Amino acid sequence: MVGESPFIMVQWGQCGLMEKINNIEQAGGHLAIIISESDENINGIFLSDDGSGYDITIPAVLISQTDGKTIASYYINHVHSHQDIKDIRLEVKFENENLDNTVRYDIWYSPDQENIYLFFRELRNLQNVLGDTAMLGVHYFTYPHFSYDPAKKVPIKNCLGSGLYCIRPGKSGVSDGANVIRESIRQKCVYFYAYLNKNKNKWTLFWDYLDNFYTKCVVDRSINVECSEKVLKKLGIPTDEIQKCYQNSFLGNKFDNSETIQQNEFLNRDYELRKKNFITKAPSITINDRVYLDSWKADLVFESLCASLIDKPEACYMEVTFERNLKGVSLLAFLIILVVVLMINIGLFWTCKKIIKKGVEERVDSTDINNKIDNVVGSYLALRDTAPGED
Repeated sequence: MVGESPFIMVQWGQCGLMEKINNIEQAGGHLAIIISESDENINGIFLSDDGSGYDITIPAVLISQTDGKTIASYYINHVHSHQDIKDIRLEVKFENENLDNTVRYDIWYSPDQENIYLFFRELRNLQNVLGDTAMLGVHYFTYPHFSYDPAKKVPIKNCLGSGLYCIRPGKSGVSDGANVIRESIRQKCVYFYAYLNKNKNKWTLFWDYLDNFYTKCVVDRSINVECSEKVLKKLGIPTDEIQKCYQNSFLGNKFDNSETIQQNEFLNRDYELRKKNFITKAPSITINDRVYLDSWKADLVFESLCASLIDKPEACYMEVTFERNLKGVSLLAFLIILVVVLMINIGLFWTCKKIIKKGVEERVDSTDINNKIDNVVGSYLALRDTAPGED
């Protein structure tokens, strides 16, 4: 069936569901249809991840045994009839729950992931198109250290919160994981400052911060407080408010380096949301608390957000152009380079022309043309006079 349809239907079987769905994807299926073991009501059954489905990118559905037998029987009875099989159209539609006139999309990432900042550049144009109908949320990944003990309040190297908040080593050349986690909290504070401000126009400050932080800090491997504050000052974001938000997010008594052992309200909340939404990898996107598994392209994300709205804005029915913001030469820079190259070539041309002309003139001046002509003519006349047979 793989060659005839991207949908693959299988029995429940003996192996695990995640293994089965992964096998279907590897076989080329675009959708996994699992036939239930019985005819019980399947409406309340949720196909949860057992922890091994982190790299699965196709959707899966569960159907009753009766429905599965009906579909399988039809296929078996008509497998030799090309036209009957060709006319089969199986449509599976995934309805978004709790449709509203607004849609929330959440992005889960770590501040040291470079590609996420390029994706944010694309998303910015998307957000501009949807306006208030789309609300962005940002969340950050942390992992407990293998030696973390909630009963012990001791600092763990490269971690915060006594080892409760760490990042996976070896990311983007960042040696101090604690600085990456500090930046997670600071970005959350910038987000709150921009989005919860009474002035709605200030939400763009968060996007400005991400773009400038990527250019000034991430690219140069300078993920630290000093670089972050430079970006804040450049954008006019009050550093004292961000620092106050940062400090207040830690639970317990405040003292020097308390962040190394105290728990953090923002990071705890993000961790609980991760468990609730079954977020297993960074980066990830959820739309209305549902994991987005399609390609990370702005136009596809845009379509998914539009599908979650009851009253869709006009932009959802129009072709939207997204800036890719790829690194390259701008039009102005290209024109300047072109003009410079032309001027250099023209200069070289005239210089070469003058050099050649001067060389020719020098050779002409150094040669007595008239004398050579007289010698040739004289030689010719002498030969003529001495030639035999002439009178």
